[in-house]
Amino acid sequence: MTTREASPSEDLFLGCLLGGALGDALGYPIEFVRSEKQIIERFGATAPPDLSYASEVRVSDDTQMTLFSAEALLRARSAGSGAIVPFALGAYQRWYVTQELAPRDRVRHRSGEGLLLADPRLYARRAPGQTCLSALSSSFTRPSIATIDDPPNGSKGCGAVMRAAPFGLAARTREDAFVVARDAAVLTHGHPSGYLSAAYLAALVHDIARGATLEEAMGLADALLVREREHQEVAAALTRARALAAGGALSPSAIEQLGGGWVAEEALAIAIACVLQATARSVAQTLWRAVAHGGDSDSTGSITGNLVGVMFGASALPVHWLSQLELRDLIERVARDLHAAAMGSGRPDPTDYPAADGVVRVPRWNA
Repeated sequence: MTTREASPSEDLFLGCLLGGALGDALGYPIEFVRSEKQIIERFGATAPPDLSYASEVRVSDDTQMTLFSAEALLRARSAGSGAIVPFALGAYQRWYVTQELAPRDRVRHRSGEGLLLADPRLYARRAPGQTCLSALSSSFTRPSIATIDDPPNGSKGCGAVMRAAPFGLAARTREDAFVVARDAAVLTHGHPSGYLSAAYLAALVHDIARGATLEEAMGLADALLVREREHQEVAAALTRARALAAGGALSPSAIEQLGGGWVAEEALAIAIACVLQATARSVAQTLWRAVAHGGDSDSTGSITGNLVGVMFGASALPVHWLSQLELRDLIERVARDLHAAAMGSGRPDPTDYPAADGVVRVPRWNA
């Protein structure tokens, strides 16, 4: 494996999270436009100069939940705990609270609100996934935490893979990235293709952040994937993505050969196909290619953005798009905090990231 540097730079953490949010915001207005013809007629065939090309610039639940994944890692660090998954459950339950669906008498723990739950912008409802909402609603009364052997459902929707990148950034090893992302994914998505796609993405992010090329990282992640039960569907989707990327230009109709991205292995495959053709000079067009199809555009854009961001860093992201990005200040703050924690630069501020692993109260202004 090539070595970029002994430790990943802050720019790569920023790139991964900001890139994911850019792809999310770029794809959000297209998510329910079904045909290539409609997309080209309404939005054009090339990347727009502004994120506001179709409507007000907004991120979706993809970016919201990615931030809560990062929060889980930071709270675990505050607590000095290596057991990440309980903190992930608490973080996702807090996201559920922001969607104003959790009765207060079902909130298990009470402590300081923390950085994310105290931010009113995160209470916006941006088409939250029904699988996540249902699984998290049930999680309050489950007798035990959901696991591979005791899953919450049989879903393989893309709602777990689209939030998995932070686990790769912060993990100490590739194996840790894979396992933690897998086990955090199964909290809401119980089908193997749902949680293994998330695990694969996290392993990619981990190795790319530490100097691997995309192709090298994929080879290393492949070796982890094939050890898992029922990995074949994800592996087949990745094989199709490689073949499609090697075959030439990726039109919307070509990308749709991989599916619509509504399920996890398809969303991952679309992102991989797009990123295999990416260069540092083509980030904007790569992101546009990832969203300009008739499927789950914000999620495929988000995953693609995570990958191009960690490959090329925040410095390669379109500056004008960044200037328009919703939640940019919060995303940058969380990315910097996550980098400091991952590099061992002390524990996070306990006011921002309390050590309690569970849900906390709804802020007074949201009563």
